[in-house]
Amino acid sequence: MATASDIALIDRLYAGRRVFHGELHDHSASGGTSDGKCPLCEWPEKMKALDMDFAAILDHRQVRHMYQPEWEDGLFIPGTEPGTTISDSKAEVKQVHYNILLPDRDMLAPLVESFPEYQFSGGIEGHFVYPSFTRERFGELIDAVRARGGLFVHPHPKQLMVSDDPLDYWFRDQTGIEVFYISYDSEETKANYKLWTDLLAAGKRVWPTAGCDLHSEPHNTALTTLYAEEKSAKSYLSHLSEGDLVCGFVGIQAAVGETLMGGAVDFAGKRFVVRVGDFHPSVVHGGHKYRADIIGDKGVIMSEGVTPDAPLYLAIDAPDTALLRVEVTDETTGYRIAVGSPIWNER
Repeated sequence: MATASDIALIDRLYAGRRVFHGELHDHSASGGTSDGKCPLCEWPEKMKALDMDFAAILDHRQVRHMYQPEWEDGLFIPGTEPGTTISDSKAEVKQVHYNILLPDRDMLAPLVESFPEYQFSGGIEGHFVYPSFTRERFGELIDAVRARGGLFVHPHPKQLMVSDDPLDYWFRDQTGIEVFYISYDSEETKANYKLWTDLLAAGKRVWPTAGCDLHSEPHNTALTTLYAEEKSAKSYLSHLSEGDLVCGFVGIQAAVGETLMGGAVDFAGKRFVVRVGDFHPSVVHGGHKYRADIIGDKGVIMSEGVTPDAPLYLAIDAPDTALLRVEVTDETTGYRIAVGSPIWNER
């Protein structure tokens, strides 16, 4: 179990940060090429009713949604969801979508302008096309997003691309793949979770993300939980871009030594310390039992009951395993309600 020094360490590593629950994949009705059903002016009240702190608005083929009068930094995260066809030495892999989240809305136009394939027409009323990419060129785009402090996510992977090879779904390490999709208990989530764990087993360092993507109005059925210093896209992305996030509804703080979730470090001689708490109200049900699991590359290492009423601290000597991560399960329903990013062993 966690010692006083373990608890002091994890509290220090996350000092100055508070919990935020929100959505990392949604669309608005902002005119132009947007295809959501809910105008931005209706989002704040609807989000408040759902206990949501933020929503990433990723309208297609444009930047104009981020320049509506109702846009509010911190309530909204800027970005877009393009699509592409990717070709390589194998057969073409068609209909790949990808989410780009950025710390500042003014970063998107220069990004797409730097890739002439988008044919960006310029200005805040401008739009862009969905270009085709080779895998090499697609990797350059991912690198450009990361260089700007952004988060790159492969959304609804098993719902669009058809392949039996998990590696077809991987484009770069230190990117997200949408594990919770539509809701934590959907059939889509089940398929995406298996894909993600298959990628982990193949040695890929990808982070689990969540997205509702219903194109209607705010929903709180596929949330992300993160800890940030303030309610701003810049603060959120400083941690999202490093993989320090939870796909789901429960706050997970974890570190090996002083390396947080999403990172890599030599495990030798270090402790894996975890704090679990800050349940979103939507998954708190009277009479339900909840469990936190510490998981390595060979399966569950440690399990402990947790309640929404008080934080749970866990700690173990970091074993010689390829990775360590934490999940929270509602034992009453059997559903995973939170999946934390791994920390990888640089052994």
